Amino acid sequence: MIARRFVRRACLLRNLTLAAFLAGAAGLLAGNLPSPRTHLNLLYGRYLASAPLAIAMAEGFFEAQGLDVEFVHLTSTADAMPALVRGEIDAGGGLLKVADFNAMARGAAVRIVADMGHNEPGPCVQAALVARPAFLEIKSPDRLRGARVSTTPLTYGEYILETFVNSKGLKLADLNLSRLPAASAVDAISEGSLDFTFLAEPYLSRALGPGRAALWTPLSEIVPDAQLGVMLFGPSLVKGNRDAGQRLMAATLRATRQYNLGKTPRNVEIISKETGLEPDYLRKICWSWIDRDGKINPDSILEFQRWAVRRGLLDAVVPTETFWDPSFLDAAKKILGPAAR
Repeated sequence: MIARRFVRRACLLRNLTLAAFLAGAAGLLAGNLPSPRTHLNLLYGRYLASAPLAIAMAEGFFEAQGLDVEFVHLTSTADAMPALVRGEIDAGGGLLKVADFNAMARGAAVRIVADMGHNEPGPCVQAALVARPAFLEIKSPDRLRGARVSTTPLTYGEYILETFVNSKGLKLADLNLSRLPAASAVDAISEGSLDFTFLAEPYLSRALGPGRAALWTPLSEIVPDAQLGVMLFGPSLVKGNRDAGQRLMAATLRATRQYNLGKTPRNVEIISKETGLEPDYLRKICWSWIDRDGKINPDSILEFQRWAVRRGLLDAVVPTETFWDPSFLDAAKKILGPAAR
C-alpha cells in the first residue's frame, strides 16, 4: 500500500514538472521573453547639481524603469555637446552653455528636458560674488576698474560677471581678467592676488571665513531666478527611443523628489560617496536648488541667449519651443504620480 502511494506521488510530481516545462517552452515560443534592459550612456559629473543622478543610480531607480545606465565622465565640458549630437551619450546635465544653443540652431535634435540647478533668494546662499575684505574696504567708486578677477571666458560664470559690472556702468574690458579653476581662485583670494570672483558651492563655503574671502553679492541679486543647469536629451531619445527617454525621466524625477527631502542621512551618504565631500561639510553648506517637478525657467534661458547674441557668440536667440521639450516630464509624472508636498 505504501509503495503504491509513493509511486502515485512520484508520477504526480513528474507530471507537474513536465507541465511546468511545457508551459515555459510555450511561452518562449510565443515570444514572452523577459524584456532586456535598455542601455543608456549618461554624461555625469561629480557635482552637487548631479546629485539626483547619483541618487537614481544608488537607489536602483534606473533599474526599476528597465534601464541599464552607464555614467560617462568627460575630461572637458566642451566635448559634451558633440558627443551628445553624435549619439555617443544619450543624455546629460550641466551648466547652460552657448554651445548647446548653437547646436540647436543648426538643427541638432537636442532638447532641454528638466531642471538641474537654479537659484533662489533666501538666507541660504548657494552662489555669490566673493571678494577679499581689503578690496571691499576701498570706498572709491572706481575700485572695480582694473580689479583682478577670475572667470572662464564664454561661460555662464562670465555672463554673471558681465551682468554685474554692466550694472555698475563698466565693461569686462575694464577688469584685469584671469582664468583660474575654482579651487585655485579660493586660494588666490586668500593670498591677496585676486580681488573678487564668482563661486558656487562647495567652493563658496571654503572661500569664506576670517583671513579669507567675504561674501559680497549673492547671485540672486545679480540674475534673479537664474536657471543655471539643465538636463539635456540627445537625438537617440528625442528622435529615437522616446519610451526610454520617458523612463529615464521618471527615474530622474523620482530621485529629484528624494533629493528635495533635504539632508537626510541617506541623501548625505550617497552624495558624500559620489562627490568625495565629507558628510559634516555637506550638512553645513547650501545645496543646489532643483525643482521637485523638474520645471525650468525659460525666461532666464532666453536672457542668457540674448547675452550670447550681444557678444557675437550666437547668431540668434533659439525660441523656447525649440530648446524646451516638456513632454518627457509630463510622461514621467504620469508614471510616478504627483509629488508629495
